[in-house]
Amino acid sequence: MQAGLLRAVEVEWAEQHWADTAWNDPTPVAFGADQPKYQCAEYVARALAAAGLVPGLRADDPQDSYFHYTAPSGTTYDLLLISDLPPYHTLYDYLMDSRLGSDVGDQPAGARPGDVVVTYAGPGGTRSHTGLVVTAQDGSAEPTVDAHNRARQHYGYHYYAPSHLVRIDPLALSGGFDSAPAASGVPAPGGPVPQDPIGPQV
Repeated sequence: MQAGLLRAVEVEWAEQHWADTAWNDPTPVAFGADQPKYQCAEYVARALAAAGLVPGLRADDPQDSYFHYTAPSGTTYDLLLISDLPPYHTLYDYLMDSRLGSDVGDQPAGARPGDVVVTYAGPGGTRSHTGLVVTAQDGSAEPTVDAHNRARQHYGYHYYAPSHLVRIDPLALSGGFDSAPAASGVPAPGGPVPQDPIGPQV
């Protein structure tokens, strides 16, 4: 029951903030409008933080707190980032390392509100986008997702594809943050990893 309540907090927060202009500017933008100051990974990370799933962070903390988030394990993550940009540890890395998330591949039928969708449409099939599942599959209708970069509410799970479902276990952190990362068991498409000499873009 507690896990369900935490998921509900994530989804409620996401539904209230999908159209925000920036983390500190709730002025709504139109559906599909650009959100250059408030991109996809940050939006998902803030929804997780609203439910207490990012220890030490609140949903309304400054953007820099997400850019340089130090987890209980001592690892620093850039929670504004989903794309593979070494040497940065991304939101995806945080989900895997903390065991909060498990990548189960393209499994829309298993998606539950509060889970995370990650898109592998970057160079060489690398991670490029993320969003939060807000409704489960209903008959033939696929789950829906809210996301940022371009404001989206209740768009289809496969709107951005190829997609992987990262199943969230809201109670995973109750035993403490594990410093040994968990293997997802699901291979991502291979290819060269893009480099960004000036650091992550927020």
